[in-house]
This record gives sequence, C-alpha cells and structure tokens, in this order.
Amino acid sequence: MKRPEIPEERYGRCEQCAKAGRNAFRFRLFPARGGAGFTVKAGELSPHALRQKWRAPLAAYKGHLTTRTTLGLHELEMVTAKERVESLRIAPDLAGHDPEVLAAMHDAAERTDTAW
Repeated sequence: MKRPEIPEERYGRCEQCAKAGRNAFRFRLFPARGGAGFTVKAGELSPHALRQKWRAPLAAYKGHLTTRTTLGLHELEMVTAKERVESLRIAPDLAGHDPEVLAAMHDAAERTDTAW
C-alpha cells in the first residue's frame, strides 16, 4: 500500500524499502527486429542514465529472473539498492525467456543514443 504520509512515493514502497534506498525501475520489452530475442523500447531511465550508472551493476548481476504477476505485458522491473542491482522481475509472458531478457538489458545498457 502507498504510504499516505509521503504522497509522491513511487509505487508505494514500504518503509523498509525506503530506508534501504531501494528503487524499482520498469522497462518495456518488445520482440527484436530480427525476430530472435527482445529489445528494450521504453523505460523509466534514459539510455544515457542506464549506461552511465547501471551498466557495471547489470554486468555484475548473477541472480536469476523472477516472475511477478503484477507486471504488464512485456514488462521488466529492475530493483536497485544504492549502487547495485538487487533483482530483476519479469512479467509472466516473458517467463522461460531468461537469456533473451538478460541480453536485452545488457544491450540496452550498452546503448549510446539518448532516446529509446
């Protein structure tokens, strides 16, 4: 539930998440042009910010993807705490495509253009 004492709180983070500095950034994936894999087409972070701040933590992430039923079609949620990636959550329709989703995030972090 959203914390009523902080009206601008994103996604209603709980008190523990707010204290730990956890944020969740969502990205929208679409099938790649070649038909194999996925590509990031939209996100809450710009490609420049993703490249500058999260490229190294994404490369160091060794966890597995978890499915979250509350995410929409082709959505991915990157949960971060301070300067590291805590978890990557995917929508149920992306379940079973873990290598393609991870490759799409790594490719997005390598982008140099300024728009999705």
